[in-house]
Amino acid sequence: MKQVNLSAGKHSIVFLLLLSIHCTLSGQGFSPAAQAKLQEVLDEFQNNPDNPYVGGIAAAIKVDGLAFWQGSTGYAARNVDAQNNLQPGGTAFTTATLSQIYSVTKTFTSALVLELANEGKLNLDDPVSNFLPLAQINAGLNASVTIRQLLAHESGYSDYTGEFQFQLAIAFQPQHIWTPFEILYFVHQVKQPGLDRTYSSTNYITLGAIVEIVTGKSLEQHYRERFFTPLQLGSMYLGVKEPQPAGTLLASPHDNISAFNPIFQLTGQPTFPNAYTNISRFPMTGIVSAAFAGGGIVSNIADLAEWGNALFSGRATSKATLDQMLNSISPVADDEGDKLGYGIWQSTKMSAEEKFIGHDGNAPGYRSVMFYQPDKKLTLVILTNYHGADIYALARALYAAVPEFTCGNDGRKDEKIRLCFNGNNVCVDRTAADELVARGGVLGNCPEVLTKAVKEVPAQESNSGFSISPNPVTTSSRIHFRVAERSRVVMKIYNLSGQAIATVADGIYAPGMHTINWNGRDNNQQYLPAGIYLCQLQNGNKVETKKISVVR
Repeated sequence: MKQVNLSAGKHSIVFLLLLSIHCTLSGQGFSPAAQAKLQEVLDEFQNNPDNPYVGGIAAAIKVDGLAFWQGSTGYAARNVDAQNNLQPGGTAFTTATLSQIYSVTKTFTSALVLELANEGKLNLDDPVSNFLPLAQINAGLNASVTIRQLLAHESGYSDYTGEFQFQLAIAFQPQHIWTPFEILYFVHQVKQPGLDRTYSSTNYITLGAIVEIVTGKSLEQHYRERFFTPLQLGSMYLGVKEPQPAGTLLASPHDNISAFNPIFQLTGQPTFPNAYTNISRFPMTGIVSAAFAGGGIVSNIADLAEWGNALFSGRATSKATLDQMLNSISPVADDEGDKLGYGIWQSTKMSAEEKFIGHDGNAPGYRSVMFYQPDKKLTLVILTNYHGADIYALARALYAAVPEFTCGNDGRKDEKIRLCFNGNNVCVDRTAADELVARGGVLGNCPEVLTKAVKEVPAQESNSGFSISPNPVTTSSRIHFRVAERSRVVMKIYNLSGQAIATVADGIYAPGMHTINWNGRDNNQQYLPAGIYLCQLQNGNKVETKKISVVR
């Protein structure tokens, strides 16, 4: 065990932190403490005073065959007044709430096109001119662009979503149902085909049109027959093209679209404040119909997690299709640091050290992410109806809250799994882990406990600024501490038996003073009974402890 320097606060207790062989967790996959920590991350982002989430969030983490967690917070629809100003309250965002996944739809379209190619129904090197009359639609577009170049974002076509004239058309006619041919009219040839990879949703609405022309079948039929039905993705549908499943709630979009108020006034539509608000009085028909094969699918959080897990584990497509998708990822990063592939990309936004493959969605009123970590076989997904969300910061925080559960051997991170089983920390083959999880094992190590209180010592000088206010605690308390240099901070609450019962903080903190609001609850989100507890702050290699008195 790593040696640490212990620096004690006034009238505090010095103790040694050890791994315990005692574990009283129940449930499967993720422990109650891990689930509570993940939910806490959601709530912290939802209620962040610097960027409060106007809408709501749902998130899920799925580890193939081993564990699943989903959580939600916030509002599916905020209340607004007649002028669309936010009012208190609204309809809750639950894990069953549907939301636009937007460009994560491209993972479906890419898989579909590659499956059709592998079945001989189309050739990836066929030009667009074989299928679409581009000379009549938009003579300025290069008709020699191939299906392969569309998949790889190498067409040189501009992204229709960034075309200002198209944005104006959407604002003027928000209920118009757009076709790919109509959208291509607004697009420009901005680069030569094959020059480099530049992300453009135009590529994927073009692919959707080609699929329908080649097969004589609607895109939504293909999605449903190949993916939605076989994988039991019951909440999913292609927006505008299919009806919303009965008994479901689609989250309302929350965004700032006040820049288009002059058009709304001219056309007699509702106007909106210059702030993030519920914009559901602006019809989304035009936006969603235009998104089509590039961003039209709607889903709940569990089905999106299942899709990511099924796709990257090889259950959704043939091996040849998955191999083509994975091998298509460019060795060269684009301007945002992403390495583009066929309907997917490898991103450094999730982690600078670990590999993540997937896609995100970002368009009016909603955002989404779906990424897969191949070493851990872990899928992380987020849906939010707040366009101002810092969704990658949330994704990183959620991933950091997942207990470390790999214990690789021979350099293979995915060879063994770390579990807490029957009070013992075990490292087992992944093939054996599912049985232990079914019998009550959970990912990660068993909780830490304090062996004993060694002795009470006088206060020592400290620059940590570690303080708790109020103390005694009734319902909540604010815990202050100072970080001298960027480092990991772990803060836990222990009972007098030495068991860790609440994790207040565990993450990387920048230099400066920090304040954490502790809600007086344990890891199972139960209020602590009245009594004396210990709050331990581990900041780098220093550990401090303070007594907390809880009164009820």
